[in-house]
Amino acid sequence: MAKPVFDDELMGIAFDPRLARKAFAFIKPHKGRLALAICTVLATSGIGLIDPQLWRLAIDDGIGKSDVAFLTKVALAYMVVFGVRWLVQSFQAIVVQRLGQGVLHDMRHTVFSHLQNLPLGFFDKREIGRIIARLTSDVDAVNDLLTSNTLSIVTDVAMIFAIVVILVRTNLQLALITLSLVPVMVIATSLFRAKVRLAYRDVRRKVATVTASVAENVSGVRVVKSFSREGENLKRFKQVNQENRQAVLHAAKLQAIFIPVIAVLTACGLCAVWWYGGLRVIAGVLTLGVLVEFVRYMNQFYAPIRDLSTLYQTMQGAMAGAERIFEILDTKSEITDKPDAVQIPPIVGDVDFNHVDFAYGDTPILNDVCFSVKAGETIALVGPTGAGKTTIINLLGRQYDIKSGSITIDGHDVRDVTMESLRRQMGVVLQDAFLFPGSIKENIRYGRLDATDQEVVSAAQAVGIDEFIRELPAGYDTDVREGGSKLSSGQKQLVSFARALLADPRILILDEATSSVDTQTEILIQEALKTLLKGRTSFVIAHRLSTITEADQILVIDGGRLVESGTHSQLMKHDGLYRKLHDMQFNYALAVAEEEPAAS
Repeated sequence: MAKPVFDDELMGIAFDPRLARKAFAFIKPHKGRLALAICTVLATSGIGLIDPQLWRLAIDDGIGKSDVAFLTKVALAYMVVFGVRWLVQSFQAIVVQRLGQGVLHDMRHTVFSHLQNLPLGFFDKREIGRIIARLTSDVDAVNDLLTSNTLSIVTDVAMIFAIVVILVRTNLQLALITLSLVPVMVIATSLFRAKVRLAYRDVRRKVATVTASVAENVSGVRVVKSFSREGENLKRFKQVNQENRQAVLHAAKLQAIFIPVIAVLTACGLCAVWWYGGLRVIAGVLTLGVLVEFVRYMNQFYAPIRDLSTLYQTMQGAMAGAERIFEILDTKSEITDKPDAVQIPPIVGDVDFNHVDFAYGDTPILNDVCFSVKAGETIALVGPTGAGKTTIINLLGRQYDIKSGSITIDGHDVRDVTMESLRRQMGVVLQDAFLFPGSIKENIRYGRLDATDQEVVSAAQAVGIDEFIRELPAGYDTDVREGGSKLSSGQKQLVSFARALLADPRILILDEATSSVDTQTEILIQEALKTLLKGRTSFVIAHRLSTITEADQILVIDGGRLVESGTHSQLMKHDGLYRKLHDMQFNYALAVAEEEPAAS
């Protein structure tokens, strides 16, 4: 089911001064490179202004006067000018690339850094693919505006003013003919503006949808294949891909109409200048060289106007991208350290939940939860799906903030200490073990980068995975690939156990961590945990109640409330929810065991 997404619906305007100011803050650290880039671009364009003058000299003073020597000098001068311009353009390309990549690097770093500090609630509301699009296509669009488009605007405006001065000084009548078409071009651009704006907004939304669809299907490829959903998913992707194609083609159609209109207007201007200028040449009032010079300047004059007219499209995409980027950057984390937050001392492990209430938005999840845990105890959380078990451990690590009440560790309210000092002393093993691209050794060392190789091996031995790892072709250096695709679910879970244990947490959280392993692997883990959990405060969420019978305390959660607590033997004496859950599982396991011999 798709999550609600708000950032892709941001529409914006063609140019938003507020957004532009915020975006241009990224270019301030690179203003030296920007100035150098502007100088090189202006130099390239300035050298180009020499070209028409050489044509005039070649025609009027070389060819017109049959002066071969002078014509040779002009040709050599032309080659020199061309060579200098080529050198400047090469240097310009390097400078512009360094500027662009520098700004791109900073923008992606800033957005990624901010994403890292946002709470889980932010990611609960957004699809992975759309977040990825913010760091890729949207950042690219804004970077284009800040670098190449900024340079284009500066140089195009400068060229227009310079060429207008040259045209007027060369021939006022021809200059007036040329300038008379500018208002027509402006009107034509305005007519296309609204339609192009909406078209390219639609393109941005459709691209984000395609990205999200790809990310979801790749992330859930195992589920897709398990349920043979390839055909259905292909149909859905075909639909979003088709919608994207149609949006792009519609925008391209508008652009295909707009560009020729500008080209026709340019051609009309050139025809008028050639006709009127030709008459002046025939009348002997104007030389052919001056007319050719004027026409070449005229071509240079219309080029930046065309660039500025089509820049609207790029600016619209950049503004839409900037809206979505700053929607992320302007999102303030609801979970932050207090100004006077302190580093929590080494944790002993006493935990207290005092009348804790919590809600996701307006939906209540936990209501008046109270319990105490002594250091070194193993606490099991059981209850129906959606009862609030995972929420309790998320609140313990302050992934969310409670609505009322308090949670204390060793007497310290978790809201009064820094999150880093708190989470550094906690280890978590989730139901879906995630391994990062890299070696098994690197994955085990993930939570404690300064651990030695021997400590990595010791952690693996403690959870009973050392022998398996050594049998792999590269041993501990075996690359597991993204998500641990080269390992089984049980093997990935054991690696994640070793990772959590190597971090030496004072509080260990196991969120249904044995649900993905087979019975033999589970026995291995249970044996290892007897030693490894000793002296550590541990919270274990488990659906298989057989795995938590030796817990010091079992907390039964139902509907967001703590309805029962006690040891396994104590709870089994009462006809409560725990006993009902236990009997259901026991009877089911017994029925399966009786069916297996009959089937064989």
